[in-house]
Amino acid sequence: MLHITQPAVSNSLARLRRHFNDQLFIRQSGHMVPTPLAENISGRIREALASLESSLTAHDNFDPTLSERRFRFSMNDTSESYLLPLLMERLQSAAPGILIESAILPREELTKAFAAGELDFALDVPLINTPQLKHQRLRQERFVCIARKDHPRIDRHFNLDQYLAESHISISSRRTGQSYVDIHLNRLGLERKVQLRVQQSRAAAPIIARSDLLLTIPNSLVDQTKFMIQELPFALPALDWHLYWAANYDNDKAHQWMREIIFDIFATLQPVSLF
Repeated sequence: MLHITQPAVSNSLARLRRHFNDQLFIRQSGHMVPTPLAENISGRIREALASLESSLTAHDNFDPTLSERRFRFSMNDTSESYLLPLLMERLQSAAPGILIESAILPREELTKAFAAGELDFALDVPLINTPQLKHQRLRQERFVCIARKDHPRIDRHFNLDQYLAESHISISSRRTGQSYVDIHLNRLGLERKVQLRVQQSRAAAPIIARSDLLLTIPNSLVDQTKFMIQELPFALPALDWHLYWAANYDNDKAHQWMREIIFDIFATLQPVSLF
């Protein structure tokens, strides 16, 4: 709600159009949509407004026991399994009015979502490089290869030739593009056969248990009593998970409080077996 009349809006828009020498908004399919220039300006205005809001609230007293603040996260299902059970356990007693929303946004949309004030935190690998965002490492994951315990061809002599000869499951929330594992295999001049690509980690466990497919995943996710676990027969760097937030909320009291809880959870986190 702008709380001004329609003529006042029209007059203001006309002045802006003359100033920028651009239509700013055009009609498409019965709707008004912003021009590229307007999109660019709006992003900067959102950042400025968010920075102003953060500055105004930076010194406010924040009482988590009374707050009804909503925090919006972008993270995948594995990160949700790590964080949300422990986070909600803490909020139940320390901040019962705090609201949490979790969804996954494409990596290329994160910066825009932060700038628009639509996102508070993102858990992701350190591939996002922009001065508008700050980040800190939460944990590091070492990868292993798992198979069903009675796999007919995998034994303690597991080697690279076996790894490449077998069919694999790849986990990715994206429709296209290589996984972390495949990117590094390609850098070594190697390629594996991905027979199945799934969106979520939890979908892979029953598939592994009922097939001869292999899965390369973080070691901390595996219940060692249920699957055969093999060290990878090639060098795969450990995967870092980082927490991202908008730089203009760095001094916001509520944000600082939530960040400290998240950092503490990951610092004391025990392995969570999803497989």
